[in-house]
Amino acid sequence: MSATFLRMALLVSLGLCALGILWRVSTWFRVRIGPDARTIPLHRRLSAAVGGAFAALFSRRTPGILKAFVLDVLLQRRLFADSKVRWLGHLFILAGFLLLLVMHGLAKLVTLKVFPAYQATLDPFLFLRNLFGAVTVLGVMMVMGARRHRPASSPIVRRPGDRIFTALLALVLVSGFLLEAQKVASPRAFYRMTKEYLDTTDPEETLPLRTVWAAEYGVAFPDLQGTPDPDKLAEGRELHNDACASCHTRPTSAFVSYPISRAMAPVVETLDEADAERWLNYLHVFACFLGLILLPFTRFFHALADPVSLLANGAASTGPLSPAARATRRALATDACVGCSLCDDRCSVAPIARHLGNPALLPSHKLLATRDLALHPHSLDRVDAHARRVAEGAWLCTTCGRCTERCPVGLDLADMWDAGKGDLAHAGHPAPAQWVQERTALEWADSLGASPGALDVLRDAASPLSAHRETYSACVQCQTCTNVCPVVAHGGEEPGAIDLTPQKVMNLLRLGMVDLALGSRMVWNCATCYQCQEHCPEGIRVTDVMLELRGMAYRSLGQSRERRQPE
Repeated sequence: MSATFLRMALLVSLGLCALGILWRVSTWFRVRIGPDARTIPLHRRLSAAVGGAFAALFSRRTPGILKAFVLDVLLQRRLFADSKVRWLGHLFILAGFLLLLVMHGLAKLVTLKVFPAYQATLDPFLFLRNLFGAVTVLGVMMVMGARRHRPASSPIVRRPGDRIFTALLALVLVSGFLLEAQKVASPRAFYRMTKEYLDTTDPEETLPLRTVWAAEYGVAFPDLQGTPDPDKLAEGRELHNDACASCHTRPTSAFVSYPISRAMAPVVETLDEADAERWLNYLHVFACFLGLILLPFTRFFHALADPVSLLANGAASTGPLSPAARATRRALATDACVGCSLCDDRCSVAPIARHLGNPALLPSHKLLATRDLALHPHSLDRVDAHARRVAEGAWLCTTCGRCTERCPVGLDLADMWDAGKGDLAHAGHPAPAQWVQERTALEWADSLGASPGALDVLRDAASPLSAHRETYSACVQCQTCTNVCPVVAHGGEEPGAIDLTPQKVMNLLRLGMVDLALGSRMVWNCATCYQCQEHCPEGIRVTDVMLELRGMAYRSLGQSRERRQPE
């Protein structure tokens, strides 16, 4: 592989990567999430971003940005507070990969400038290269292990190309270790060295040196098996000290590659005949180049977007954002999301997502749906399964704020959901609380009875709480849930705001009249404050039942409403 060809391939890869990054960054200013963002022109968002960056760097916000850089970007304190295993795994990946890139990938530009005597086959560089690679692999294993222990009801978001990029990263690491192991064990690599420095490849002339390299450096010469000749070994060590010691140390310090080279020793001659070193080199280099090209188009672009988002948080902590800056940060959030799905674990509507089979209710999936709606606003102009699932995910949110609190990169998800709901309403998908209250609970029950298949939805979507009488059998109708309900306390001021109290909703369910409970305004006016559930003397999960009823009602009443609209 010629140096000119490699240089050209590198330049092409860097150029395509830079274009991809520019394209992704441009979406931060082009994507409009929320009705308020639609009225802000592009030039205002650009000027707000540039002006905000300069103002932050040369104002009282500078300490906040420095603090965010150290604590949030470098030390990842948000992730540390949530999951120590994930934090350590991400730290290993970040440190290991960056150090590999700087010390090994950019050796001519960085390492040689700092260490003029740098040689890839000398310690400590040989050891450090294996250490950094092993640390990266260990970090990946820790993160993957942590993900396997996540709830099955919260599937991880995967974008097109993520698996390809992950496979490329694995290929870079594995091919790197295999390439180094092949070089250690390869007689061909040894003869290439003697040709360059001793001007000979004759097996007899190099026998003393070959004896040393077979016994102490792991080269698998097929004719030098067994106990080495002491005289040849002594002679070879003298020659080695004169010609090789300044550039080579024993490869045993390569604690990953060296054991692999020992395992490859029986087949190394066959690998040499197949020119394995050359092909492994091609595989390693071009996997790096292809990964560089794909980086801006996968979820791993968050490695660049995260620091920007976290630094913007540090700048915003000292004052409110302008509407233009807020619109840009929403678009930035869709790229800064790492796809960890930690927000899903504490989501209040996660039980509904499991029983309705709609992952769009979960924050990590809802974030992508919000971005897709902004990119393709006409996708929700018609009522279909996709539109219903996206709207269902947005409107069933309880706005509890747990997702925002748990986000490891500090995304303002609450603002994203408000903006997304505005886009849904603009596209003709208003909040269910609006259209449900257009009719009484009795009218909805009659409508469900007259709609073929509507009650089947109830049976299909029924959850363990609302399906089993054991949930309500302990209810003594003491009205404690009603007495502590803030909706009941303040709803009396507005005529018709309360049709059924929480205690009455539980009683209807106990009597099996689920269809009548679904259309109740209480189901949709519930503040999900959990006061009723916390004060219930019998431990009935009143709020959780309300949330499940809300999910079931959206689906069943929505179908009934769609059938009625054409009339």
